[in-house]
Amino acid sequence: MIIAQISDMHIQEDRRLYKGRFDAAGNLETCITQLNALKPDLLLATGDLVNRAGPAKYAFLRELLAACEIPVYLMPGNHDDRGLMREFFPKHNYLFTENDRLHYKIECDGLNIFMLDSSIPSGDEGNIGADQLAWLENQLALSPEKPAIIALHHPPFATGTRYIDNFFCADGPELRQLVARHPNVLRVISGHLHRNIQVNYAHTIGSVCPSTAVTFGLAIAPKTPFFYSHEPPGYHLHLWQPGKPIITHTVLLPPAEIANGAYPRHHEIRESP
Repeated sequence: MIIAQISDMHIQEDRRLYKGRFDAAGNLETCITQLNALKPDLLLATGDLVNRAGPAKYAFLRELLAACEIPVYLMPGNHDDRGLMREFFPKHNYLFTENDRLHYKIECDGLNIFMLDSSIPSGDEGNIGADQLAWLENQLALSPEKPAIIALHHPPFATGTRYIDNFFCADGPELRQLVARHPNVLRVISGHLHRNIQVNYAHTIGSVCPSTAVTFGLAIAPKTPFFYSHEPPGYHLHLWQPGKPIITHTVLLPPAEIANGAYPRHHEIRESP
C-alpha cells in the first residue's frame, strides 16, 4: 500500500500567490498530476488546506482536488475552518460525525489510519484534547495486533526549528505516552512546519511532511530568524507492506517550467533504470 501525504497547501482564491510570492495552486496542480501518474492507494491532506479560511478559498480548493483520481482524506490545520470544510466537501462522509472536532479512522486492508484534529480556533498552536486521546486509546485497544498510523496537523514533538516550535501540539507528551502503550503504532505523521523532518517518538518515528506551497527556512542556529527558503516544496509517500517497517519517500516538486511532463502516465512507465 502506498499512502500519499500532502500538507500546508495554503490555497487562496483566484490563484492569488501565497505571501504574494509563491504559486501554491500551481504547485498543488503539479502534485496532483504526479500522484495521478504514480497511483498511490489514498491521499492524506494534513491541514492548512487553505490560507486563512474563507468560502472562495475552499471553493477553489474543491476545484483543484476534483482533478485527483485517488481517494482524498482531509483534516483541518490552524488556517482551516471545520464548518466550511463540511460545507464545501459534503460528500466526504468522514467529516460528519457526532463530534465537533474532525477525528476519524480510515480502515485499510490490514492497516488502520487515525486522523486527529489538533486545530484550535484562532490559534496557531495545536492541541488534541482529552476526548480525542481517549477515543484514540480505545480504538487502538480494539485492534491491538493491527498496524496503525496516527496523523495530525501539528507535530506532537519538538523539532529544533526555532520560533515555529512555539506552535507545536501542546499535549504531544500525552500522545507520546499513549503511543508507547501501543507497539502496533508504526508512524506518527504531521505537517505544519513546511519542512521534511523525522524524530524518534516513543518506540516509533515521528515525521513532518513538507508543504506543497513553500518551504520554511532551516532556522535551527540560535540567532537565525524565521525566513522562507528557496528549497523546493514537496510531499511524502509512505510505503507499507505487511510485516515490514514503513518506508517514507520525500518527493520534491519540480519548478513550474519543467513540471509539465515530468512524470509519465502510469501505463507509459516501461523501462527499468
